[in-house]
Amino acid sequence: MSVAFSTDGTRIVSGSLDKSVRVWDASTGKELTVFNGHTSSVYSVAFSTDGTLIISGSEDKSLRVWDASTGKELNVLNGHTESVYSVAFSTDGTRIVSGSWDKSVRVWDVLTSKELNMLNGHTEPVYSVAFSTDGMRIVSGSEDKSVRVWDASTGKELNVLNGHSLSVSSVAFSTDGTRIVSGSRDKSVRVWNASTGKELNVLNGHSSSVYSVAFSTDGMRIVSGSRDKSVRAWDIETPSRYIREQAKNSPHSQPHTGWLLSADGQVHLMFVPPDARLPDPSNILTIPPSTTSSVDFKNATIGPRWYDCYRP
Repeated sequence: MSVAFSTDGTRIVSGSLDKSVRVWDASTGKELTVFNGHTSSVYSVAFSTDGTLIISGSEDKSLRVWDASTGKELNVLNGHTESVYSVAFSTDGTRIVSGSWDKSVRVWDVLTSKELNMLNGHTEPVYSVAFSTDGMRIVSGSEDKSVRVWDASTGKELNVLNGHSLSVSSVAFSTDGTRIVSGSRDKSVRVWNASTGKELNVLNGHSSSVYSVAFSTDGMRIVSGSRDKSVRAWDIETPSRYIREQAKNSPHSQPHTGWLLSADGQVHLMFVPPDARLPDPSNILTIPPSTTSSVDFKNATIGPRWYDCYRP
């Protein structure tokens, strides 16, 4: 159900439907330790930054803290009233954040096991949570289609990021904390400004639900995993040049109209049948209305009248 590397890359931790948490040697694949204690499926696992602790979240409604070397159970964190879907350590290892089917996000003190904050705002189950690197903010993604940003100390909701049309399965901060990435059942990966909540990019390409997303350490790339059986890597330093126009009240339950809009959503660029593969953004030329330009379409394979789609 969940896997994670230790920070130094030498070990892997996994959580399973068989109720166990296991640690593996990343080089040899040898099983090092089996942690038993959960009474139902383990949905999420993570190492502390220093590699000494492991946290796990389970269908049994509990979080458990383990000694990563010995497998000894150090603490059981109880408070959630439904399954725990996502867990993460703060970078300094002093706090844990968890997201649950009970619609709440909770923050815990690692040493005392005390619940520090309960963050309420989501109206449906919370599937993914993460700390910013500096530990000052938390991001969460939910069945309610929203991404929410919270003050990790006070529990105050700082931003609600709306844009996804279906549940949000995975969220993450960039290392520098300036951006957030989210993956959704709506098949899209979206990049947001972490401070303003503005949507910066919509990355389309997956043909089914996106279940996992992450930034590269330098923040220049994103990786996403999907139910369509593919893993995709995205270069996000090149701005997206179009977005798909969402269909409203379509009698055919079609999520897109087929029109590709400019990145700000203000200009119709071209029409692509909704079920067709989208063109590579680098092959789309956007001509601003304020610019005098000349483009030769004599050899255009799709015909010279494509510009009828352009509406300044």
